[in-house]
Amino acid sequence: MVLKGENAVELLLMDLNFRDWVIQPKTESDHYWKTWLKNNPDKKEDLLLAKELIHKLEFKRVEVSEERYDKIFEKTLLGKKSKYVSNNQHFMKKLDFRSYWRVAAMLVAAAFISLLYFSEHFYDTEGTSGQLETIIKSNDAGRKSQIYLPDGTIVWLNSQSSIQYKSDFSGSTRSVNLSGEAYFEVVKDPSKKFIVKTSSMSVTAIGTQFNVNAFSSGDRHQVALAEGKVMVQKTDKLNEDDQKVYLDPGQSLSIFKSNGKMIQSSFDPKKVLSWKDGIIYFDDAVLEEVVEVLERWYDKTIVVQNIEKSGVWQFSSEFNNETLENVMQNISYSKNFEYTIEGETVKIIF
Repeated sequence: MVLKGENAVELLLMDLNFRDWVIQPKTESDHYWKTWLKNNPDKKEDLLLAKELIHKLEFKRVEVSEERYDKIFEKTLLGKKSKYVSNNQHFMKKLDFRSYWRVAAMLVAAAFISLLYFSEHFYDTEGTSGQLETIIKSNDAGRKSQIYLPDGTIVWLNSQSSIQYKSDFSGSTRSVNLSGEAYFEVVKDPSKKFIVKTSSMSVTAIGTQFNVNAFSSGDRHQVALAEGKVMVQKTDKLNEDDQKVYLDPGQSLSIFKSNGKMIQSSFDPKKVLSWKDGIIYFDDAVLEEVVEVLERWYDKTIVVQNIEKSGVWQFSSEFNNETLENVMQNISYSKNFEYTIEGETVKIIF
């Protein structure tokens, strides 16, 4: 997540994963935000202020009137001052009249989303039109998350990735649309197939564990099966039986968007699945792959200078929940280059 200037507090307030962590911290989210803060020490005051504002919100399952919106606004921004609000008067003073209401609207939206989050359902049964809500969960670069689907299926969602699904799997299938990368631990339900769709493939399972890599920037979409059994089809060949490919544990299938080619093979679980445990794993990686992975992982822009001096790259190593500084020290020592980390930019100098 990139937080720049005076927008840092506002962006944190609108971040659903941040609000979930403040309201109901879990081991995974606690580790993520502590690591984020370690990598962004200049944003500590912004984070503390955002936490304080969120704690001022009330979560009640009631209908919100205009008067109630005003009270939420007054209690959140104009009420009793905390030490962090008192120490951040510059943030309040720099808001003009329109900005006040913009921030107030964001906080009311946060309260409303959290109200839905704590309720048993995403909508009231009385007066509903019967249309199911579409849920979208997404991660910016530098952020990973764990998501529980309506059927209890657990999804580990990688950086720069998003999934889309209905709030209730009430139909004959459980369908999820994916862009990016995710690992699925699917709850078994023989009566309802679990389907993951990308722009190039459709992966069908009943109860299993598998990883799907389908970043829009890449040519290859890949599914790797850890447990159970899945059936894979090209998105444009869903009605053709001869295009179905069945995978056993330890097997993967890659589909290339540029030419439609399909390649079935075995895979190294450590290389393919370690990301969900916070581990960066490089195996004979070229420079371009290292740069792409680090940019996505740490939400930084990496600039390579004098790349013609870099030589032939084949870098292998693994980093378990390491800071960017530690990772860059290790790689620079191994590959003989200098580097600088300044704000959101990393420079690699050969």
